[in-house]
Amino acid sequence: MIGAKLGAGREADVYEWDDSTVVKLYRAGFLGHRAEALALAKLDGRGVAPKLVDAVECDGRTGLVLERLGGADMLSLLQRQPWRVLGLARALADAHLAVHEAPAPGDLPELRQVLASRIADAVLPSHLRDYALRVLDALPDGDRLCHGDYHPGNVLVAADRVAVIDWPNAARGVPEADHARTLLLLRWTDPQPGTPLVSRPLITAGRSMFAHRYARAYRDRSLRRLRQPASWLVVQAAARLAEGIEVEQNTLIGFLDRTHQRPER
Repeated sequence: MIGAKLGAGREADVYEWDDSTVVKLYRAGFLGHRAEALALAKLDGRGVAPKLVDAVECDGRTGLVLERLGGADMLSLLQRQPWRVLGLARALADAHLAVHEAPAPGDLPELRQVLASRIADAVLPSHLRDYALRVLDALPDGDRLCHGDYHPGNVLVAADRVAVIDWPNAARGVPEADHARTLLLLRWTDPQPGTPLVSRPLITAGRSMFAHRYARAYRDRSLRRLRQPASWLVVQAAARLAEGIEVEQNTLIGFLDRTHQRPER
């Protein structure tokens, strides 16, 4: 029943299944299907994510059969239609807020524990690791569904729907933690490999505007006041260093160093 390959990622490949569904096959050793299935089941009927249809085994790989969605990912739209930046930033914020309205399944990992583990594994000076862990210790647990890697590449936009995909990092926590991860990705991730040097300043400027508009829309449209967003950004920056992306290391360590040296108020 498996058809043409539609996409590939670090943990899984996506194939055609039938006219209305796709199958996401996880590679051996990756267990993100567990969190993804729990998150999608919780979001069923909310319209903000693809419907989970079934779980299957194919050639020794675990797969999730998912509703087939139309449209394009938001990152591609931003690259092709940059004049839509304001509307797409609002759409990104609205979909994120809709996710955070859902209570997280109890079987999902606790996000504070996930972040503590990543910070422990991160390549950074010991005094900054200790600093990030102290900040994390003062932050609260939560019971909301968090995506864990929410950015425009994981949001599909069609004429009548915005849907969030790719849920292997789903966790249970406070919305501010998930929001901070998105801000970090929007502000500081390096342009894709192969991007011409002449294009990088334009990409950086556009990304800054998009990040600002997303943050403002999220704050203004949220039903609750954001708590300790700056502290969550510190924690997420330290945790990001565990991913070993060399081109980001100086930026993230510089940010942590500046915030560490700032006098407490």
